[in-house]
Amino acid sequence: MNQYFDFTSNQLKFLAVLSATALLMGGFILIRSYAYQPAETPPFEVILGEDQQQFTGVFVLDPNFAPADSLELLPGIGRVLADRIVAYRQHHRFEKEIDITEVNGIGPKLYERIKPYLKVKRF
Repeated sequence: MNQYFDFTSNQLKFLAVLSATALLMGGFILIRSYAYQPAETPPFEVILGEDQQQFTGVFVLDPNFAPADSLELLPGIGRVLADRIVAYRQHHRFEKEIDITEVNGIGPKLYERIKPYLKVKRF
C-alpha cells in the first residue's frame, strides 16, 4: 500500500487500528440485529387524502407527550377522547400503559385495541 501512497509507519498503524475497529463494530451490529428481535406490533392502516390512499405502518405513541391529533389516529379514539387524555395528563402522569384506563371513556375493551400502539417512556 505504501508504494501508492506516502504514509508514515505511524499512519499505517493508525489506519490498521481504525479498519479493525470498523470491522469489529460492524460485526457487533450485525450480530446484535439478529439477536434481539423487535416486538411484534400489528400494522395500522392510515387513510390520507381525498382519494382514500391507504398506507400501512406501525407507530407507537407515548400518551404523556403525544399531541391530541396523533392520539386520534389510535383505533377507537376520537377528538373527544383525545382531548380527555390531554386534559388528564395535565394533572397526572401515565406511569404504565394501563393507566390510560383512568381516563373517562377508556375501558378494558378499548384499552385492548389501543395497547399495541402505546409505550410509556420510563425515566
